[in-house]
Amino acid sequence: MKVSVIIAATSHENLEEVIRRLKNQTKKPCEIIVVDNSQNEKESEKIEKVVKNLGVRYLREEKEGLHNARNRGVLESEGEIVQFIDDDALAERNLVEEISKQYKSEDIAAVGGKVIPIFKTKPPKFFKYLKYQYLSILDYGNEIKEVEELNGNNMSFRKDIYIKVGGSNPDLFQTFSKIFLVGDGESGLFRKIRNLGKKIIFTPYAVVYHVIPERRFSLEYLRKKAFGHGIQMSYSKFFGGNFPPNHILLLRSNAFFVLFILNKILGKIIPHDLKVRYDVWAETMKARWLYELKLIFDKNLREHVRKTNWIDEIIIRKEEINKEKEDK
Repeated sequence: MKVSVIIAATSHENLEEVIRRLKNQTKKPCEIIVVDNSQNEKESEKIEKVVKNLGVRYLREEKEGLHNARNRGVLESEGEIVQFIDDDALAERNLVEEISKQYKSEDIAAVGGKVIPIFKTKPPKFFKYLKYQYLSILDYGNEIKEVEELNGNNMSFRKDIYIKVGGSNPDLFQTFSKIFLVGDGESGLFRKIRNLGKKIIFTPYAVVYHVIPERRFSLEYLRKKAFGHGIQMSYSKFFGGNFPPNHILLLRSNAFFVLFILNKILGKIIPHDLKVRYDVWAETMKARWLYELKLIFDKNLREHVRKTNWIDEIIIRKEEINKEKEDK
C-alpha cells in the first residue's frame, strides 16, 4: 500500500534533517507532506524555504492547532496509509518499510513504533520522579503487540478509518490563551479507533528518535505541559457531551481545587527533588479545577466538548476553496 508521510511543522530547527531521513527510506513513501502551522510569520517563511529546497510538498494550514494541521494533511494525501512524524523526530531508514509490514488485515487500523529520546542536555536529577509523557517518548518493549495507543511522533493509520472516526481531536495550540480549547488529541483518536473495534499495533522495529532540547526541562515548560494534561483529562471525561448535573461538576471542581492546594503545599515543603513532582502535578489539578468550573458557565466550551468530528470542517473548507478556484 502507498504511504503518505505527514509532518505538522511549527519550527524549521530540525526540519531539514527530518525530511532528508524520510527521503532516504528503504521503502519510499509515495509523498512527504509538510503542513506549516506556525503562528510566527518569519518562522513560517523558514519552514517553506526548507521544504521547497528539498522538493517535498508544502501546505499552509492557517487555522491554529496540531489537529488542524494533521487533519488537513490527511485530506490532502494520496496514500492509503498516513504516517505522522513531528518536526523534531528523526526516522530510522526502515521506518516506512516496518510500518507497512504490519498492515496485514483490515482490522488493523493503526501502527506505530518506538520513540527514543536524543537529549540535547543531560536531564536534571528531579526528572526521574516525573512521567515520560512530558518528553513524548514511547517504548513498549521488543515484541510486536496490540496496544491501546501510540505516540504522535511515530504513528500511522489507514486513511479511510482516520476520516471515518472524525480525525484527530483538538491538541496543542502555540497560543497559550487558547489552552482551554485543547482536547485529548491522539489519545482521543485512538479511543475512537478502539471503539470501532479496530486494532492498534506496536512494532519495535519502526524507530524514531525525538530531539529533546534543554528548554523542555524547565519548570515553566513542565508546568504548562501539566496544565494542558489536566485539561486533556477533563476533556476526555466529558467527550461527546457526557456532562453530569452542574452541582456534580461544582463538587468535582472543588475537589480538584483541594488537590491543587495540597500538591502546591507538598511542592513547597518537601526538601527533596521529589517536590518537583508535586509542584508539576499541582498544575494538572489546577487545570481540572478551572476547566470543570468553566464547563458550568461557558456554553461555547460545552459545545466544543460535544463535538466528535474534527475533520468535516476541513473537508467543507477544502470544497469551498476548490469552488472558488473553479469560479475564477
